[in-house]
Amino acid sequence: MTVALLDADVINYQAAASAQRDYGGELFVDISGAIEDAVTQIEKEMLHAGCDSVILVYSPKKSNNWRKLVMPLYKMHRKATPKPVCYGELREELEKRYKHISIDWLEGDDIFHMLHRKIPDSVIVSIDKDMYTVPEAMYLRPHTMAFPAVTSQAYADKFWLYQVLIGDSTDGYKGCMGIGPKKAEVILKPFFKVEMDDDGNHHESFDFDGAWAAVVDTYRSKGQTNWLEQAQMARILREGDYDSENKRIRLFNPDKEEWLQLP
Repeated sequence: MTVALLDADVINYQAAASAQRDYGGELFVDISGAIEDAVTQIEKEMLHAGCDSVILVYSPKKSNNWRKLVMPLYKMHRKATPKPVCYGELREELEKRYKHISIDWLEGDDIFHMLHRKIPDSVIVSIDKDMYTVPEAMYLRPHTMAFPAVTSQAYADKFWLYQVLIGDSTDGYKGCMGIGPKKAEVILKPFFKVEMDDDGNHHESFDFDGAWAAVVDTYRSKGQTNWLEQAQMARILREGDYDSENKRIRLFNPDKEEWLQLP
């Protein structure tokens, strides 16, 4: 049995929003329509991933987020737009129908790698490009990919440092001043190699230490010192980064072991 690990935050939001209508300042909600739309999308993404069961991966119902403990301004730039009226009710209905998971203080994205490791025969399904930073995982970005593909350790590390350089305006961390996608690719290109063996198989490699040094040098050249904070913001948690027993998160730090104690 193969399992589709679905980005339920997105499915839930889109279905709830589509079921809401404003007539002269009064909101009307079609919860039955929202459920139908969400179930249809869930089944569609499950089949697209070639799976026969699903687990809905949610962010916590409370608005706690470990990244805000590291960088208080994380996502604070977003307008205070309320969620669709039936978002919570729809989530409750979907959780009755499907297996689901959420973990306090972790964004839904942070759960994917840990869950994929526990369920090897699974596919991560999400429209979020940040999933490219999740190593050695079968991933499907449904609106751009026809089939799931494995993201190598080398490519995941490269894409992570790419995000560290360019930042992410959606999440509110700015990256390195003056570095856009093209410059970031130029900086990282010397450290990423793709070779083909005698059987025609491609093998990717990435000199992470060299690339990280280049990222730090780039930040320094711009007069910035916040490269470590930005790297921690851009990193989707990987297996071993969340210690559930002691309620703490391992933060990326190449110089020492650093743990963030959760409240």
